[in-house]
Amino acid sequence: MKLSNRGLEHHSDHKPWVCRQCAVMEGSVTNLNTVAFKPRKTGNRSDFNARPSRVNFHELVQLSDSPSLVPEVENRDILSAVVALFDVSFPELGTDEIYDIVSSPDSQTIVLLRSHTDVLEEYRGREPTEPPGTTPPPAESRDGESEKGRFCEVFSESDASSDEAGDSAEPAQDRSEWEKFSSGVTEFLVNVRERRATRNRLNWEQEIPPSAVGAESLIVAAATYKLRRLEIGEKVLELSLLTTRRRYRKCGVGSYIVELLKSPAVCGPYDVLLAHAESNAIDFFTKCGLTDDPLLNDKFSEVRDEWTNTTLMSYLTPFSIGSPYHSPVPHADSGISAPGPSLNLWEVELEVDLMRKKALLAYQQQAVCVTRLVQEVSALREQLSLQVREVKALKMELELERKRRSRTEQQFLEYRLMTSQQLVERPNTGTDEQDFRVAEDSGAESVDTTEEGPCRTEEWPEIRQPNHQ
Repeated sequence: MKLSNRGLEHHSDHKPWVCRQCAVMEGSVTNLNTVAFKPRKTGNRSDFNARPSRVNFHELVQLSDSPSLVPEVENRDILSAVVALFDVSFPELGTDEIYDIVSSPDSQTIVLLRSHTDVLEEYRGREPTEPPGTTPPPAESRDGESEKGRFCEVFSESDASSDEAGDSAEPAQDRSEWEKFSSGVTEFLVNVRERRATRNRLNWEQEIPPSAVGAESLIVAAATYKLRRLEIGEKVLELSLLTTRRRYRKCGVGSYIVELLKSPAVCGPYDVLLAHAESNAIDFFTKCGLTDDPLLNDKFSEVRDEWTNTTLMSYLTPFSIGSPYHSPVPHADSGISAPGPSLNLWEVELEVDLMRKKALLAYQQQAVCVTRLVQEVSALREQLSLQVREVKALKMELELERKRRSRTEQQFLEYRLMTSQQLVERPNTGTDEQDFRVAEDSGAESVDTTEEGPCRTEEWPEIRQPNHQ
C-alpha cells in the first residue's frame, strides 16, 4: 500500500512520548502502553495521552463476546472511525477497498485512542466558538452523500476528499460483510452529526454529557499491517496504511507508531519491514530508519510492483531484535519493563559464521569460473593461431598461382608480338594469311601446353616463304 506524508511527523532524537502502564492481551485485542505526547511547537496544542492497541478487526467484529477497546464506545464505531480516518487521508482509495484492507483476516491494526474522560474534560473546558443552531449541514451531492466525501464530516479538521468506489468483483461473503458495514456507516454518520450538534448546543447552556463523545473524538492515529512470507523465504511485515489526525500531527505520533512496528514484542517476529512510500513520505521513513537503497531492496522485487508511483523502503532488523531492549514499550507478553542490552552474542556469531561460509563458497565459485574462463581463452587463442597459419598458407598458394598465370600471359603476348612482326615484314597475300592463321593456331596450342620460359623462334613451326615467280 502506498503511504504518503499525511499525518506523518518528522523523527528527531528527542522522543516526545513517554511510556506508562503495561500491556494487556485479550484475544484479538492487545492493549499496549498509555503514552504521553508533547507537541514539538509550543502553543500548537496541550499535551495529551493516548493508548495504542493492536486489533484484529476481522475477529473483533465477528465475536459477540469480544473485549471492548473503550468501555463507553462500541467496537463497530471504532472500526468505522478507523476506516473514516483512512478514507479522509487517502482519498484516492475507495472506502470499500480500505475496509477490505482493515478487516482482512491477515491484517492487524495499531490504533491510538485517547481516554474518554480526558476528551470529555477537554470538550467541557473549551470556549464556545459557534452559537447553537449555526452549524450548517453538509452539502449534498446527487447520490445523497457529501460532495467532499462520505466521511468528510466525521472529523472537523479533515481535508477535503472524494470517495471513489471500486467496481472489482468480490466474493459473496466479502460483499455481504461490506454491505453490513456500509449500512452501519450510515447510522454512524447520523450519530456523529447528533453528537457534534449536542456538543455545540450544550456547550453554551450546560455541561456536555458523556454520550456526546464518540469514537471519532477519541481516535488519534492508526496503522494497518500484515505479516507474510515471500517466495525467497523472508518473513516480512508489510505496512499497508498509516495516518494521523491533523490536530495531533507534529507531536511524534507517526514516529512512535513506526517504532511499535519495528518491535517484535508488539508485531511478532519478522525479518524485514517493508513500506511503499510516496515521494513526499520518503524523508519521514528515512528518518525512522528505513532505506530506499535499490540494491538492497532488489531482493524484495516480489512486492515492489504491487503499487504504482511509490518507492519500496525496508528496515532490516538487528540481530538481537527479539530482546526486549529493542522494544519502545514494555514486553507485550509479560508486561515487564525493558532491561539492559543482552550480552548473548551467539546470534551474531552464528550470523558471522554463516556469512564466512557463504563468502568462502562465493570465492570458490569465482575461482572455478575464472579457471574455466582461462582455459576457454587458451583454447580460443590456439584455435585462432591455427586459423592464422592456414590463412597465410592460402595466401602463399594464391600468390604462386598469380605468378604462374602472369608468366603464361606474358609468353602468349610475346608470341603474338613476334608473329605480328613476321607478318609485317612480308607482302600480304591470301595464301600468306591462311598460313598465318594456321601458324597462329598451332603456336597457341604450343603455348598452352608448355610451362617453361619464353619460347625461342626455332621451336615454332616453320613458316613457308612465299614463292615469287
